[in-house]
Amino acid sequence: MCKMFNDWSSEIKNYCDNNGLNYDKASQMVKSCGKNFLFLQYHDPECGKRGLLDETPMPLVLRVTQTPDGLVFEQTENTKKYLS
Repeated sequence: MCKMFNDWSSEIKNYCDNNGLNYDKASQMVKSCGKNFLFLQYHDPECGKRGLLDETPMPLVLRVTQTPDGLVFEQTENTKKYLS
């Protein structure tokens, strides 16, 4: 699991609870991390079975960015679809 998700889990849970999103689903999603960001992506188990031969992108569901003022959450067009 992504260390940033673990570090920010209480804030992510609060965000999900306050915005009608399912934290349990968020915790099971594919996570991409950088120095100050975390992306949650949806993985469809029916797609991408051919490994690198299959270029099926995973939809970006939620962006979390650390700023000097705290975490900033950005929903995408996929957020409600995969986290409701």
